[in-house]
Amino acid sequence: MVSKIGLKEIPEKSVLLIEENLGCIKHIFVQKIGFEAVDAGKRVVYITPKLKEDINKEISLYGLKCSENLEIVGNFRDRASIRDICSGDVCIVDPFTSLFVDSDINDLINTLNSFMASSRKDDRIFLLTSDMGVIPGRAERIMRSLVDGVIQFLVAYSGDKINRFINIPKLNGTLPLDRMIPFTVTKEGISLDTRERVG
Repeated sequence: MVSKIGLKEIPEKSVLLIEENLGCIKHIFVQKIGFEAVDAGKRVVYITPKLKEDINKEISLYGLKCSENLEIVGNFRDRASIRDICSGDVCIVDPFTSLFVDSDINDLINTLNSFMASSRKDDRIFLLTSDMGVIPGRAERIMRSLVDGVIQFLVAYSGDKINRFINIPKLNGTLPLDRMIPFTVTKEGISLDTRERVG
């Protein structure tokens, strides 16, 4: 699937972890990817503990409109049923880690393994967002090791300026990047800064 927001290609049949320390960039990212999938004729299931109305407001900020190929499952809390609800060509769980704050690490591993199996067998893409530090460090490391790719949104502060970067430490089927990708957030969503930065 070709992405219009900076990544050259989101791998098919994959489970990707989208991480951020704190903020809304990861939500914008997965929502845009979801709408690109809908535009490409794919069915998208968006699972979130947030209210469905709140998600509709968020996506409307970026000029995105609901479609019959987009199913939003709001107010979701039952992690035991997540495997059954994650149907469709693209499944977004946003935020994924909030469902596993108080769970046994085996629940997390079993869920990820079932997503990995489903991605291969059913030709699905899973996009899982994570607020870094919400679950214990060991669980985070295991989660990163099991998924096909990790995309991190990072912030660096320089005086009164905020610099934002995308770091992709792992993405199956692609060569590792040798630098982070600077980006800005506009009313259209995420915009990559293609200028060469010095210093």
